[in-house]
Amino acid sequence: MFKRIAVLGALVLASLCPVLAAQAKYPARPVVLISPYQAGGTTETFARLIIDDVGTLLGQPIVIEQKPGAAGTIGARIVATSAADGYTLLANTSQHVMYDGMLTRLPFDPMKDFRPVGVLGSAPIILVTGRDSAYRSFEDVLAAGKTKTVTFASGAQGSLPHLTGERVAIQANLKMTHIPFSGTAPALTNVIGGHVDLLYSTAASVMQQIRGGQLRALAVSTKERMKELPDVPTIAEMGLPGFDVTAWYGVWAPKDTPAEVVDAFNKAMREASSTPAAHKRMEALSVTPNDMTADQFSQFAESERRTWLDVIKRANIQPVN
Repeated sequence: MFKRIAVLGALVLASLCPVLAAQAKYPARPVVLISPYQAGGTTETFARLIIDDVGTLLGQPIVIEQKPGAAGTIGARIVATSAADGYTLLANTSQHVMYDGMLTRLPFDPMKDFRPVGVLGSAPIILVTGRDSAYRSFEDVLAAGKTKTVTFASGAQGSLPHLTGERVAIQANLKMTHIPFSGTAPALTNVIGGHVDLLYSTAASVMQQIRGGQLRALAVSTKERMKELPDVPTIAEMGLPGFDVTAWYGVWAPKDTPAEVVDAFNKAMREASSTPAAHKRMEALSVTPNDMTADQFSQFAESERRTWLDVIKRANIQPVN
């Protein structure tokens, strides 16, 4: 009888071995990376800088799918409710960590229902104005904002460029009114046309217009000047010491995704970001590569969340439905 049990046990174990091996090998099939915005947007652009190389390193293609709507929450919800196996991931802007400060009816918890995987890259935010604007420098903006209301645009309510403008207004005690647009393109049109005074935007979205002379760059948000714009000062050096903001784009997995799966994808992201070819692609868009581990990204995301929820509170921005 004991011999029969031993034989049966061996047969069961043998039958499970292929299953266990398949589970251990990740990925065994293509991975879907959901971008919760329209095709061709900045999130997809950041992802495409390295994602093909990530797929090559992992041995499976990474397929980007757009699931836009509701400030990115439709796509995020799809990932939050997907199987926690690493085959459905989310690429999102830094707005992800502050969703619950901007929206009252979230179908998920932006931190508890997701597991941080890695950062695709980061970029400065640039303060620009139209070519014919009266604002010739950041000092002009500071002086004007003390005595009158200055308008500034961004591509979306609650976006990092929007909150960067709010943070400047708070720290410098300026009178500023935010004018949100549905995307950077209409915001650009209105600033170039002189209908709105200023625009805060990621570098990739405005460098072409700066180089073409349609926009004038007044300041950059990072602690160091941009190599591409060496004559444009940082906000910190113009009277707001310690000011340092970067727009970052991260990859997130469902909350119960195994650590080994997260680490495998993160490792491939960091390796893909470190190649000369990737650096060349990123440099063309003023993007900085990132080599955070998943644990480091988790700590960074929590820190960013605290910072920007505080800005939302101090700016008296009310969440919407």
